[in-house]
Amino acid sequence: MPILSAASTTRRSAGRLRDHLLLFASAFAVALLASASFAGTDGSNDDGAEPVEDPALAETIVVTASRAEQELGQVTASVSLLTGDELRASASLALDDTMRRVPGFSLFRRNSSMVAHPTSQGVSLRGIGPSGVSRTLVLLDGLPLNDPFGGWIYWGRVGRESLDRIEVVRGGGSSLWGNSALGGVIHLVTATPSESGPGLSLSALAGDHGVLSGDAWFGQGFENASLTLSARTFDMDGYPVVRDDQRGPIDVDAFSEQASVGGRLAFSAGESVQVSIGGDNLSEDRGNGTPLTGNDTDLTSFRVSADIVSGRGDTWTVRGFTHEQEFASRFSAQQVDRSSERPALDQFLVDSEATGLGAQWEGEVGSGLWVAGAEWRTVDGATNEDFFYTTQFNRRRMAGGDQSITGAYVQRRADFGDRLTLELGARIDRWSTGSGSRLEINKADGSIRHDDMFEDRDETAASPRIGFLYALDLGWSLRGSVYGSFRAPTVNELYRPFRVRNDITEANEALEPERLSGIEFGAVRYQGGSRLSFNGFINRVENPIANVTLASIASSRFFAPCGFVPGGGSCRQRLNLDRTRIHGLEAELRQRFGDDWRLDLSYLYSNAEVDSAADFPELEGKRLAQTPEQSASLGLEYSNPDILQARLGLRFVGEQYEDDLNTRPLSSFAVVDLSAARALSDRWHVFAGLENLLDEEVQVGISGTGLVTIGAPRMVHVGVRHVLNP
Repeated sequence: MPILSAASTTRRSAGRLRDHLLLFASAFAVALLASASFAGTDGSNDDGAEPVEDPALAETIVVTASRAEQELGQVTASVSLLTGDELRASASLALDDTMRRVPGFSLFRRNSSMVAHPTSQGVSLRGIGPSGVSRTLVLLDGLPLNDPFGGWIYWGRVGRESLDRIEVVRGGGSSLWGNSALGGVIHLVTATPSESGPGLSLSALAGDHGVLSGDAWFGQGFENASLTLSARTFDMDGYPVVRDDQRGPIDVDAFSEQASVGGRLAFSAGESVQVSIGGDNLSEDRGNGTPLTGNDTDLTSFRVSADIVSGRGDTWTVRGFTHEQEFASRFSAQQVDRSSERPALDQFLVDSEATGLGAQWEGEVGSGLWVAGAEWRTVDGATNEDFFYTTQFNRRRMAGGDQSITGAYVQRRADFGDRLTLELGARIDRWSTGSGSRLEINKADGSIRHDDMFEDRDETAASPRIGFLYALDLGWSLRGSVYGSFRAPTVNELYRPFRVRNDITEANEALEPERLSGIEFGAVRYQGGSRLSFNGFINRVENPIANVTLASIASSRFFAPCGFVPGGGSCRQRLNLDRTRIHGLEAELRQRFGDDWRLDLSYLYSNAEVDSAADFPELEGKRLAQTPEQSASLGLEYSNPDILQARLGLRFVGEQYEDDLNTRPLSSFAVVDLSAARALSDRWHVFAGLENLLDEEVQVGISGTGLVTIGAPRMVHVGVRHVLNP
């Protein structure tokens, strides 16, 4: 890069940072004034009236940040909490769309999981991820929900009626949770039935675009056991995913059909042993916007755990899971004028199996709380696909391998006086891949074109963390942490290629693990049910895996390693860059006003750029693909059981780029949502939701030929909910 260009880029970056620092400071000042002005509504009234009944948010028990039960106000990490009631009151039909109100949460693409291809549903926190795989570990009751083959999330596996809360921990979480927790951890915690009687929660809704959905949860507690059952179904005729002025005869609505069932039986085996056995199944079928494109999934998982409390109060936990999945996806090559398409790639069987086992001890030694454990996980996956279509598919490719990760961790938490808390933790993981292969044959005669066996590899990763919390006066606390995290490439990244319309992305069996080092510092204030927090962070990722553009193809031709690339398309490959840097600021306000009103505000500024790429110097200084520089959300909620519960939400996402070269900008947008619910009796409620009230066009992607794909239009739904003994 020329010196003048580099200097001007540096000045622009510094100017942007200065502007956003001022904006952040102004927003924080307003939030602080609001918090101070309405402090009296959180527990006392000047007129001598009875104080507002409002649970202390700081005393809410969470488990994710430290792998042990802990009050939210004592956590050294940056944590956001969404309760089950908040999730069910959302206007959004998809769980991931509801979670976009959390600062820093995003999927790789802006599309909703209602119609998005599963491989684009990887979660990123704070803009760390430059590709579709998750840089965040997602848990369901302590066990991984991430797809073991590709790392993405099937959000349809979990119904809202079954959820008690969602905990979002931002910042490197590998010191406790290991692989995939590069940027943080999201924990979905399901409800536990009571012993006072059977609990039942049912909801059904219908909406435009052919939406029909049902969600059910049943729980029964007994003296020494409990049973929970859940089911969810979602059908949608869909909506167009190509911008109106660019649609052609091949463009049809992208539809989605999903069904999931799950259950768990917990029982006591003696006075100090609690055992839990459960599992779930998901089947889904999706159309991706043209007659020849679509994908379907069938997965089954099984989980078992045991908690043992010793005579001195220590807790031993053993957990295990199995996961089996079959995935298929069909891609097409499409004419620029959208007049016709032809098959391009048929991944007819992408199957994977995963098994995991872990053990943990939690107890007090001296003046500190200790947590220590070990985990083992293995994944075996393969892709079977037909490609090189003329009048039929002429070639077949079979590629895959296995992967195992073994880790051990320890963390100590200690209090020093009434104000200072320190946490010190570390984890060591051993990552290995084996049996990697790639076979390509001509289908006509079975002759072999490629028969590659890849070298087995293994590496060791260390993930330390130091965190602190220092209590000030007036409800304020300072907190900060320094940490390291890692993420191993998935079997999908190593062996499975894919395409998005005419853009082809090749796999890479030689990928190295990503390693993150980070530091953050901030402050948080709790008062009753209100919370105000802000944070600054700096993260550096070594060996980040990105979809790197190798060539933009004007006229159709063969280009290694992608093979045949249609005109107007591009050839990309998953490659390790040298280093990326992500630094920014985030703020979150949750403020009550009297008995009935609550305001939620969140803001994120994240400057995510390629810091070093010796083999691709043109990428240095470029923003990471699909990572906006700014995002914010606002929610105003009114809740009076005798009248109405309503929420008005606004979500803003700044400009971002489709590609690594920053040549395809996606415009900023603001979406307004509205939801309302009213109780008809103690058990029956009616509700309605309106997503994208102003029918804002949300740009999701843009191809090399300028084809713009878009997100959900305005969507309306109404429904009914029945609750028994919640």
